[in-house]
Amino acid sequence: MSDYIDLDALWKVLVASLLAGAGLAAVFSLSLVGLSSGRTAGRAGAALCLLVVAAGIVLGLYVMLAK
Repeated sequence: MSDYIDLDALWKVLVASLLAGAGLAAVFSLSLVGLSSGRTAGRAGAALCLLVVAAGIVLGLYVMLAK
């Protein structure tokens, strides 16, 4: 069965998609919590989280369009 399916590549895709999907959603939710706190530190953390989310989106687009 492994002659037809590259299990190593499939495993890598599964881990990357889980990290990107769940991780970016978690970071985005942290940014919303930071924004709703109303404190300066919360807003700064929210901005950092939103930058991480934006970087993840740009990286995803770059990887998809490079192939």
